[in-house]
Amino acid sequence: MVFTLPMYMRINNVLLGIFILVSFVDSVFYSRTMRLKNILFIAWPVVVLFVLSVIASFYNWEPGGYKFLEKYWSLLLVPLVVLSDQIGFNQRRRNIFLSLVWGCVATVAICYGNLIWEMVAGGEPVNYFFRWRHIGHQFTEIADTHPTYLGLFVVTSILFLIQDKSMLLSIKYPIFLFLILGLFQLASRMAILLFILIFLFVVINRIKHYRHQIILLILGFITFTALFVILGSPYMKDRMFSIEAITDDKRVQRWQVSYQIFKENPYLGVGYANVKQLRKEKYIENDFTLAATSELNAHNQFLEYLSTNGALGGLIFVVSLGYLLLLSIIRRDHLFTFIFFAFILANITESMMVRIKGIEFFAIFTSLFLCFNLVKDK
Repeated sequence: MVFTLPMYMRINNVLLGIFILVSFVDSVFYSRTMRLKNILFIAWPVVVLFVLSVIASFYNWEPGGYKFLEKYWSLLLVPLVVLSDQIGFNQRRRNIFLSLVWGCVATVAICYGNLIWEMVAGGEPVNYFFRWRHIGHQFTEIADTHPTYLGLFVVTSILFLIQDKSMLLSIKYPIFLFLILGLFQLASRMAILLFILIFLFVVINRIKHYRHQIILLILGFITFTALFVILGSPYMKDRMFSIEAITDDKRVQRWQVSYQIFKENPYLGVGYANVKQLRKEKYIENDFTLAATSELNAHNQFLEYLSTNGALGGLIFVVSLGYLLLLSIIRRDHLFTFIFFAFILANITESMMVRIKGIEFFAIFTSLFLCFNLVKDK
C-alpha cells in the first residue's frame, strides 16, 4: 500500500481497502483487543479531521452526503488498524519508510520512461529534456500523481535515507541522485524548497556524522541546477528561479475567494456540497476564468477548512498539526519533525487534505508516529 502511495490512485485505493480488511480480520483472529477509547484518545489529531469531514459531508443534511465522505474514511480506519498493533507496526517502521522510498523510485522511473519514449517517438533533441512538455504535471501524468505530492514523498524518502544506517552506500547514493534529478523534473518550487530545508536541517543537526552525504547532496543539487539552467526553456527557468514569477503568484488572489466564503459563513462554513459551486461563482465574479473552468480548490488547506468547516475547522486543523509538530520536537524525533513541518509548509500552497494521496499520507505516517511514541512510553 505504501509502495503504491506515490503512484496510481486506483491501485493504491484497492490495496488500502485490502490492508484495512485483512488487518481487522487479523485482529479478530489473534483476539487483539482494540481498546477503542484508548486508540481514539491517542489518535485524536487524525480522527478529529475525520469528524470534520463528517460534519462537512452532511452539513444542512444534504442528500447523498456520504459520497463526499468516501475518501476520508482512512482518517478513522488507518489509526484504528495501526494503533491496535503498536508493537507490530513499530517493528515495521523501517520497512514502511523503505516502501515509500522504493515507491518514489518506481514512480519517478515510470515518469522518466515515458519521457524518454515521448522524446524518441517525437524525434526531439536532448535539449528538450527540461521543456514544458516534460515538466511538472506533464511529467507525472503517466503515473497518475501530482508534482507537489510526489515532491513531498520524495523529500521524505531522502531524509529517511540520510538517517538510515542499514542501506549500502552503493545503493543509497544512486537513489539520492536519481530522486534529486526527479525533483527538478517535477518543477515544483515547494519540492525544491523542502529539499533545501532538508540540507539545512542535516547541517544544523549533525554535520560531521552526515558530511559525506551532505557533500553528495550539494554536488547533486548544483549539477542538476546547472543542467536545468542549460537545457530548460526560458519559460521554465523564469518560472522556477525568477523573483517576479515567485512573487506574482495568482494563488494569493484566489485565496481571497475562499476567505470571502469563510467571512460569509464564519462558524461552520458551507460544507462539501456547496463550496465548489460557491467558489466557482466567485471565481467568475473576480474574472478568474481559468480557475472557474478548472474548478480549482483553495490551494491552501487552512483556507479550505475555513471555507468548508468555518472557524471550527480552521482551529482544529491548526491545533492538530501544531500538536504533532510540538510532540515530535519534544520527543526529538527528527524525521517526523521534518515530515510534519514539510506537511504544514506544503499545505500553504496546496490543499493536501482534499486529495486522497495527501489524506492517506497523513493518516499512515501520523498513525505510525503516534504508534512509535506510544511504544516508547511503555
